Order: sequence, then C-alpha cells, then structure tokens
Amino acid sequence: MDYSVFNFFITIITIYALFGDDSRVLFFNRPFDIYFDVITLIALFAFTFEITISVYAVKGYLFSFFFWLDVISTLSLILDL
Repeated sequence: MDYSVFNFFITIITIYALFGDDSRVLFFNRPFDIYFDVITLIALFAFTFEITISVYAVKGYLFSFFFWLDVISTLSLILDL
C-alpha cells in the first residue's frame, strides 16, 4: 500500500474514474466506447483490489467510514459501463 508506483497507478485511475466518462461523451464517438469500457473495468478491478488489500493491511479499515466510501464509489463505476 505504501509503494509509490501503486499509489501513482491508483491516482491515475482515480482521475480517470472522475473524468473519463464525461470525456468520452464530450470528445469521442460511439466506436471508442469499448476502449473506455475496458479502462473502466480495469479501474473497477484495481479499486476492488485496493479495498481488499486495505482490509488486511490497515487496522480498523473494515466497515469504517472510508471503507464504505470506497465500496460505494467503486460500485458507482458499474453505472459507467
């Protein structure tokens, strides 16, 4: 969890999760939707992996406010597919 490469990857995926679907609608045509869906699936798996690792690595994370915040935000990516 403290590796800079992992944190950088999660940061990039987070930026994509925030702005990716809006960028797709604004700047791209329908043929590009599959690429955005693949990136969204990668983000969904990355965030699920991060939650799973955090449950084991961070004491008190399970069922905390941040746990539920992460779960809800990760599940919201399903709406982008």
